Amino acid sequence: MTNDKFSDIQNHWAKASILAAAGRNILRGYPDGTFRPTAPVTRAEFAAIIATGLPKQPASRPPITFTDVPANHWAAKAIAQAYQTNYLSGYPNGVFKPNEIILRVQALVALASGLKYPASTDPVSILKKNYDDFAQIPSYATSAIAAATEKSIVVNYPDIRRLQPNQNITRGEIAALICRVLGIPTVPHKYIPGIELFVIPPKFDAADAFTQGLARVQINNQWGYIDKTGKFVIPPEFDEAHPFLDGLALVRANINKSSIT
Repeated sequence: MTNDKFSDIQNHWAKASILAAAGRNILRGYPDGTFRPTAPVTRAEFAAIIATGLPKQPASRPPITFTDVPANHWAAKAIAQAYQTNYLSGYPNGVFKPNEIILRVQALVALASGLKYPASTDPVSILKKNYDDFAQIPSYATSAIAAATEKSIVVNYPDIRRLQPNQNITRGEIAALICRVLGIPTVPHKYIPGIELFVIPPKFDAADAFTQGLARVQINNQWGYIDKTGKFVIPPEFDEAHPFLDGLALVRANINKSSIT
C-alpha cells in the first residue's frame, strides 16, 4: 500500500515521510491496511531497509557467516550486504542478532558509517550545541552522531534538542531518516537539528534546507539552487532536483537524468 490510506498515520507527524518511503517501496504496510508507525525495528528489518532504499556502496570488508543467520533467513542477503558495506556489524562469537531491536543511536551510527560521513573535527562541541541529552550518547557514537548532525539527517520529534539516543527507533522515525538521507523534503525543519536557517525574502514556490552551502528552490515547477544570500547559483531549469551530496546533485530535465557539479 503506497498511498495515504494507511489507517493509522493520518495524524502522525511523519506521515509525509512514510508515504514517500512507501511510494518507493522502501517501507511497506501490513495486510490489515496499517503501517504501524510506532512499532520498533529489528536489525534484520533495518538491514532490509538499507538494502532497498539507501545508496549502494562498494564492499569495504569481506563476507562473514553469522551463526544465527541461516542461508534461508528472509533477510540473509540484506544482512550480508549491510555488513560488507559497513552499515551494520556483528557481535562477538560470530552472531548478528537479527531479531534484536535497534536503538536510535545505533541506526544513526549505521547510516553515518555506511554512507561514509567524514568525522567532525570537534564532535563534542557539536553534540553539546545541539542536544540537551548529549551526555546519554555512548562514547563510541560521538563522532558518528556529530557527523550525522552536520549532514542534517538527524530527526528529533517532538523536541529538536532531545536526541533520545537509547530509545528504540520506530518505523515512522526510520521513514523520516531515510527521507533526509535521500534528500526528500518531507521533514519539517523544526525537527532537524544542525541546519542553518537564513532569512531570505519569500520569492520561491518551494524551498529546502541548505546542504553544502546551497539550497534547492522551485519557481513555476522548475528547480534550481541558491546560495545563502538568495542568489541563484544554478537557475531554475530542472523538472526534478536533489540536494547536493559530496559535490554532486541528481537532477532531471525533461526525460533525461544527469548529475551536476
